[in-house]
Amino acid sequence: MGIKQRIGTVILALSIGFPSAEAHSLLSSQLSQTSPIAQQSDNNEPAHVASIVSPELPQTHLIHCRNLSWLQQQLPKAKCMDQSFGLFQINATESQIYDLKKRAETDGIALQIQPEHILQRRSWLPNDLLLSNQKYLDVIQMPKAWDMGRNSVNRQGDTLVVAVLDDGLDTSHPDIKPVIWMNRGEIPWNGKDDDGNGYTDDFYGWNGGDSSAEVFNKESIFYGHGTSVAGVLGAATNNQLGIAGVAYNAKIMPVHCYASKGLSSDLGVIRSMLYVYRQKKLWLTTNKQKGINVVALNMSVGLDATFPNETPMWCELFDSLKSVGIMSVSATTNADNNVEVVGDIPTLCPSDALIVTSSTGLDKQWVKSGYGKVSVDLAAPGDNVYTISPVQTSPSNPYRGESGTSFATPMIAGTITWLNSVVCKTYLQLMQQNPDSALKLMRGWILGSVEQNSSLAAKTVTGGVLQSYGAWTKMDAWCTLHEPTYITNGAEAVSLAMYPNPTDGRSCVFLGAQPGVLSLRLLDAVGREVWRGETRLNETVRVPEGVSAGTYQWVIGSSRGTVGLTWVLR
Repeated sequence: MGIKQRIGTVILALSIGFPSAEAHSLLSSQLSQTSPIAQQSDNNEPAHVASIVSPELPQTHLIHCRNLSWLQQQLPKAKCMDQSFGLFQINATESQIYDLKKRAETDGIALQIQPEHILQRRSWLPNDLLLSNQKYLDVIQMPKAWDMGRNSVNRQGDTLVVAVLDDGLDTSHPDIKPVIWMNRGEIPWNGKDDDGNGYTDDFYGWNGGDSSAEVFNKESIFYGHGTSVAGVLGAATNNQLGIAGVAYNAKIMPVHCYASKGLSSDLGVIRSMLYVYRQKKLWLTTNKQKGINVVALNMSVGLDATFPNETPMWCELFDSLKSVGIMSVSATTNADNNVEVVGDIPTLCPSDALIVTSSTGLDKQWVKSGYGKVSVDLAAPGDNVYTISPVQTSPSNPYRGESGTSFATPMIAGTITWLNSVVCKTYLQLMQQNPDSALKLMRGWILGSVEQNSSLAAKTVTGGVLQSYGAWTKMDAWCTLHEPTYITNGAEAVSLAMYPNPTDGRSCVFLGAQPGVLSLRLLDAVGREVWRGETRLNETVRVPEGVSAGTYQWVIGSSRGTVGLTWVLR
């Protein structure tokens, strides 16, 4: 939050009914100061500063007075705001205020004056420089949701990964590079399947269109669709650069579904989905030693005028993904069509582990896109969405505005991924034992928390717009019921702060209210462990000289849980 001006107004209040003369005296002395007052916000950033206003310009004042007859004689134009309390509103200059105070003193009426201020929103905001362009984050309540947790791992310490099935991803973009998933078991481009997962050189992900490891090619640059989708979902957050991703630094794994030669078809989609399914299954069956912990799949691709009986393999794979705990989110068509009449894939695929979104503007009103009361679940902002673009298309400013259901979809996939970072351990255990039940809960939290909008009533199942914080409240209620200790279990880790960040030195301090021992792991951008140790809260941690400048991830464990924090070493 930058420096903002507060309204240069004054509240004028009678002290009758206030608790003490001492309180009145203290408040009066504080409020009689006319110099600008700098306040500090919860983010340790400058907040509101009093504006310097000409003393002869009328400003809004509030008056608290229980002697109504006296007040009405003095200020017949005062607007009553609360009669029983004696609260009124006027506009007056400083000299008029001074005269009123003198008259009150003469008549034995004590006055109390204070400025009227714009309230500060105490939601945490990341320091990404272009955050103000991301109006959609406020629409879906994401800053408020981030107040509930800002982690890239879950409460069991597992790294969270979201797959983006699209036309590839610019792995060199500075605002996405720090959060791109990397296969630490694979030596890139050596022509071998080093980790034995069935795929050669899948260092960044997989290209199902070409059946290769190339996740960024000429098509990725020309269209840039997957890069822009990924930016909304998971651009590096709180890194003093560009924009903030909804998923708060979870790892992004590109799966390219388009062919670089010949026609692109659903073959590329099927092979890409199979890659995601197999890697998550491998993670589960090897006790997390191999494979990838994918928790969500973003699919901003599809087929117009097509029905499930024409694409049975595509539709059935959503249930395969469900069986390993992956929720899929898809964009419906951008055409103004009733998809249940004209057809659309994957919108009409019947899986309950697939959430389909339509599109709204920033005013939460429906904008032209596919609709269906049975198959389109909800909507999210998809009009003028500010995000990243391939560096090659605009090296000096690789950001742009995009529109369409494709850019509403990652807000939902990102919210699901973020919820996995804050959800209780009981849910995570349920996911391991019965992923079908766990994903039904997740679906209910997302769909059951939408903000209703009349423009969507006949367009979607829920008739509403995504509300990320609302989804958290649903999750929080379930976790509180099923795991009474969950609020404190991990709260210490979630509330940790780190200083300085970024840093030019090689040390930092983890700040917290309750002393305790922390176990520390420092991971580089590839996910390799470069340092391990222990510390206590509020004590300096020093890393070895051999750790070079770059973006790192701290994995911090305590008796109450595990949390991840991004650390920039300059």
